[in-house]
Amino acid sequence: MTLRTRLAVTSLGVLVPLAALLTVVADRARHRGMEDTVQRLVSLRLQDGGDVCGSGRVRPEDAPPPAPPGGPPGPAAVEFLGYDARFTPLAASAPALTDDQRDALAAGRTWSGTWPTPAGAGIALAFPAPTGRRCAFAVARLRPRPGVRRDQLAALAVSLVGVLGATWLAAGPVLTRLKALTAAVHASAQRRYAAPIVMGGRTDEITDLAAAFNAAGASVRAHLLDVEARGETLREFVANTTHDIAVPLSALQGHLAALESDAALGDQARRRVRHAVEEAHYLGSLLRNLGAAARLDGARAVERHPVDLVGLVERVVVRLGVLARAREVTLQHGVPAEAVTTITDLTLLEQALGNLVDNAIQYNRPGGHVAVVLDCDRARYTLTVLDDGPGIPADDLDALLTARSRGADARTRRPDGQGLGLAIVADAARLLDLTLAFDHPIDGGLRVTITGSLDA
Repeated sequence: MTLRTRLAVTSLGVLVPLAALLTVVADRARHRGMEDTVQRLVSLRLQDGGDVCGSGRVRPEDAPPPAPPGGPPGPAAVEFLGYDARFTPLAASAPALTDDQRDALAAGRTWSGTWPTPAGAGIALAFPAPTGRRCAFAVARLRPRPGVRRDQLAALAVSLVGVLGATWLAAGPVLTRLKALTAAVHASAQRRYAAPIVMGGRTDEITDLAAAFNAAGASVRAHLLDVEARGETLREFVANTTHDIAVPLSALQGHLAALESDAALGDQARRRVRHAVEEAHYLGSLLRNLGAAARLDGARAVERHPVDLVGLVERVVVRLGVLARAREVTLQHGVPAEAVTTITDLTLLEQALGNLVDNAIQYNRPGGHVAVVLDCDRARYTLTVLDDGPGIPADDLDALLTARSRGADARTRRPDGQGLGLAIVADAARLLDLTLAFDHPIDGGLRVTITGSLDA
């Protein structure tokens, strides 16, 4: 419900009971006036010896003259009716007395009350006639002025319509300023509260509200700028630290790979070196994921350049080949003979593919297989990572695409992990306009495809 409608409904809720109360008060005042008129005229008739037994209608002396033909109705006249001792009317047109009137007259009392007429309730006064008159009892009646109730209701209706119209019109300028304030607040929010809210015109409560919005917007903007500055500082720190650690870590991985291939090592020493290779690879993967996550959270996450997809696949396979050998998993790849080039972000796409291959190796069994295949046509390319491991339960897949969510097997293998791998894949695919799909082949395992445009 709009504010203007609510004001109108509230006004009706107040005015309708008030109008009903005023109608009741006006009716009572009118009845009292009619009673006074009848009693005064009867007293005058009795004092001057006038006929009260059916002399027709008598107009009060202080009443204005009757209205001319066609004009508004004037004041009504008092009508006198006579009854004999048996309460029989002297005139055939006179109504019979009610039981209450008869009881009062029989007891020698005067009866006063109302009687129904087409124009509303009239006033009647029944009293014993003085001795020597041609009637034993008399009734003086006064009809209400014709149209009085209609005029009263018309006046109330006009008043209600006038008040509602005034309320409706008075709310117009206020609502216009409120709508302008709402639009200004939305515009300021879209500009990250950089533009102040300006309300022209008079100074009122709406202007004060706009000033309060400006103060709140300035506070929010200052907080946003502070958070963005802190976030940018943290992203730069993570990126720099990742780069600084990645160089010696790559050297360490090379030394461990060379040591693992040393024929002079015994079986126990070789197993220890293999575990060291896995830990070094995990540390490198974690650093690369942290760097990718920092870029994905940054204001400028995507940096598009021409990328050779064949070289990208071969780098990922070479880098993760050490881990595959340590896990006793066969890692194979297939690429076109010629270079396949697209415009994309090299770091994000390589990290996404690396995470998929890393997961396929990490969660496979000894003796398992992982294949990385690059297919393309004239317009699109497809990167497929296929393994024959246990796969991912369908119920866990949606959750694993969210940062800091990990599957049960991952939590068992590394309780301290952060669950960034597949979340980074999903975010990178979204930012690079790639299609990411998961399905389970009939013979088991998991197949993940990344599809993109060669014209990106």
